[in-house]
Amino acid sequence: MTASELPGAAIPPAAAVAEPGGLARSAPRRVALVGLFVLLLVSLAGRTGFAFWEPPFDGTIRYDDVRALGGAYWPMNLYLGGPGYAVSWVAVGVFIVLLARGNAGVLNLVGALLAGIGGILFALTITAQVLPFAYAADPEVLPEAEGRQLFEVLNAHLDQLLPAIIGTQIAIALGVLFALIGTLISKTMPRRLSITGIAYVVVFVGLPIESLGAVVIAAGYLLQVALVAAIGWFGLRAGLGRH
Repeated sequence: MTASELPGAAIPPAAAVAEPGGLARSAPRRVALVGLFVLLLVSLAGRTGFAFWEPPFDGTIRYDDVRALGGAYWPMNLYLGGPGYAVSWVAVGVFIVLLARGNAGVLNLVGALLAGIGGILFALTITAQVLPFAYAADPEVLPEAEGRQLFEVLNAHLDQLLPAIIGTQIAIALGVLFALIGTLISKTMPRRLSITGIAYVVVFVGLPIESLGAVVIAAGYLLQVALVAAIGWFGLRAGLGRH
């Protein structure tokens, strides 16, 4: 009798696949997760560049600011700004799910849902918001005088979009907060990072940061990008079975 014929000597193929972490380390899954992480970084870089490129927003969109950008204003919003926000929040939502462990995983699942859906709706809202301004500032569509008048009308009604914009931002913030609490309880991210992230969300959502100046706003935005990238990194490691 050969060794392969001895009782228990043969290892079923399914058992080899089902070893701890075996599925997580499969080549297609690794490629997909790494690709998603790269996509997250690219989307974060894209929306960061967009955020510092677009004219500063203080509650009013100005004709001269948009006109100075020429024909780039609408394409930049349509192909960079909007997609950058949508993709980054959906991608990080996937990594938040990968960080779910035990009973605290429910917080991660709820957080991923809020961040993903909130991010998509936020991206759609801010992209739709600028379209009429892009047309109004285009001299091939409207003469300058009429374009400026339309800007005044549109700015007077911007508050109609505030519930959608603020609501989606709150949904995203709550989603990230729930996820960070989940990682703190389940210890799927470094404790200091989870606590720092929670503090960031509480401070930058609870305080009127907009009134503290452009430097504080820019710093807060960069911190957000770093936090999202960090969540993605540890989600990637969890998905690959690395601790």
